[in-house]
Amino acid sequence: MPTFTHGKEATVFINGYEVSDHLSSVTVSGEADTVEVSTLGSTDKSYIGGMRDATVSAEGFYAGSSSDIDSEMSTNLGATTTWTAVMEADAIGATAYGVRAIETTYEVGAEIGGAVAITIEGQVTERREAARVLHPNGSETSTGTTTGLDNSASTANGAAAYLQVTAASGTTPTLDVKVQHSSDGTTYADLLTFTQVTAANAYERVATTGTVNRYLRVEFTIGGTSPDFTFHVAAARL
Repeated sequence: MPTFTHGKEATVFINGYEVSDHLSSVTVSGEADTVEVSTLGSTDKSYIGGMRDATVSAEGFYAGSSSDIDSEMSTNLGATTTWTAVMEADAIGATAYGVRAIETTYEVGAEIGGAVAITIEGQVTERREAARVLHPNGSETSTGTTTGLDNSASTANGAAAYLQVTAASGTTPTLDVKVQHSSDGTTYADLLTFTQVTAANAYERVATTGTVNRYLRVEFTIGGTSPDFTFHVAAARL
């Protein structure tokens, strides 16, 4: 019997903001072209697969202060945005999708008797990347590592990872985040390294090619005086 997930568990990050409390839905769509290759004498049409495509969209409710979703989405219309959408409770191993998408639509609409609503749409620029959460969105004040996530086997086609930093405080705080991999769950080596973060609302996608070992984890190094970072990391095997 499958284990189903209620939509209320989803968490969405865009450009270093956790925007779940603004949204009522999120959709990460993938599709592929088909090309007809029917030949003379055929009774039935034949097709081959073509190029893949992906889009992302969300609907929710307007909030207009400088720290709310309207400011971020209005500013980035036509620009590339970085999304992480977690489709179940945000925990190590949870299913997520990461994309970089050109924001093609940002609509704000009002009607009598209803809340002011928003619609966001984006055209994905690389691919829809099915990921697993390695560091749920949470506060860290000192250097550490997460529990390794077991994939049961290594993979050969590289990986991509998404960092979303939703809050930061302290005096000259610094955050260095790496995704590490291991064949035995004990000895880890660096796989992906993010740019050092010094402030909130930072975000980045990084990628690599080649073998990705069975286990993945996050190593984070925190510096500064009384530093406190809240951040999220998800990684996709490609």
